[in-house]
Amino acid sequence: MKKITCCFLVLYSIFCLAITMPTSPALEQVLPISVTKPHLDGIEQSEAVPISIPTPAPTIQPKMNHHFQLEYVPALSQLPELPNGCEAVVATMLLNWAGVPVTKEEVADALPLGELPYVNDDGAFIGSNPKNVFVGNPYEVGYGIYHKPIADMLDHWLPGRIRDLTGSDFDELLTIIAQGKPAMIWATEHMDTPYLEMEWQDEEGLTVEWYQPEHALLLTGWDDDYAYMNDTMTGKQEAYALSDFKTVWEQMGSQAITVN
Repeated sequence: MKKITCCFLVLYSIFCLAITMPTSPALEQVLPISVTKPHLDGIEQSEAVPISIPTPAPTIQPKMNHHFQLEYVPALSQLPELPNGCEAVVATMLLNWAGVPVTKEEVADALPLGELPYVNDDGAFIGSNPKNVFVGNPYEVGYGIYHKPIADMLDHWLPGRIRDLTGSDFDELLTIIAQGKPAMIWATEHMDTPYLEMEWQDEEGLTVEWYQPEHALLLTGWDDDYAYMNDTMTGKQEAYALSDFKTVWEQMGSQAITVN
């Protein structure tokens, strides 16, 4: 009986202990939340991934080389026959290139001539204007002549074919050579910087400014560095720095004549 009682007490104690023990709370299952980005016009936007686009290396353009040279344009000398006749001799070379078999003396004889500057009775310094005539005499003492009367004279040999380029820009002058035509140009000897030597009044009262050392030449070629021209002082082709030629040509009025 005591054994039964003891067993009952033990079971009762175990039961009470089980009842009084705290119960562990249940663990909540946490599920991942799906986050959807805002929509634009009903289109779901995905996260943009930056893309690296390589920048192309700059292209280095090669230097353009130019070279134009007319052939079969023989150079003529103004010496000794025409010490002051460079314009007549250059005009002769231009005519010869165009197929006119004329001599430099024939061209010089065709120039319109005017008086050298002199002091008149009133003490004024009076002379002819190179814009109209050759001032002086190309065979003896003389100054020179400019583009217009030369173009008019050349037109007698080549009617309708003379083109006066005076006042054109430098690139247009070079284009004429690139097209295969020579050009008579006004510059200075050796491309020296022109200086005002003398002033006088023409018959109409206009002031004439004469710059030295005025010189006419025949431009026959050019490249990126030099201009090539027949020089009547040496009787052969000479090369002058292209930049020097541009400066002097513009200072002398950008005068030029060619043949169409």
